[in-house]
Amino acid sequence: MEKYLYFAKSAIDGTTSTEEVAMFPASKLSHFEMSNTGDLRLFFESRQELDNDSGADYTVVALDITVGKHKEVMEDIAQSINRLGGSFGFINIADSEKSVFCSEHITACATITIIDAS
Repeated sequence: MEKYLYFAKSAIDGTTSTEEVAMFPASKLSHFEMSNTGDLRLFFESRQELDNDSGADYTVVALDITVGKHKEVMEDIAQSINRLGGSFGFINIADSEKSVFCSEHITACATITIIDAS
């Protein structure tokens, strides 16, 4: 069964200009990067245009984290993904709307940015 990672920046406001809530297959998580000491970014691969080899589509989810706790947050996310049983493939990583996070060191889901290479 595929596992899906859930992120919520805020309540859905009905506009198409920003992404408030998103869920991605865990298998599409590419890598983590630190933007600064309190900003961890998760990169997800996406191929909306399978016949387009001119570039890559991807999504970046930025999480606000406790300064200096990046390793702990990455470990907590990896453990959440690899945990057996339970949530039927649904893994809540960062839900700012409900203040529920998979790590005590995540303080917010700051942004969800979809990058379209076309």
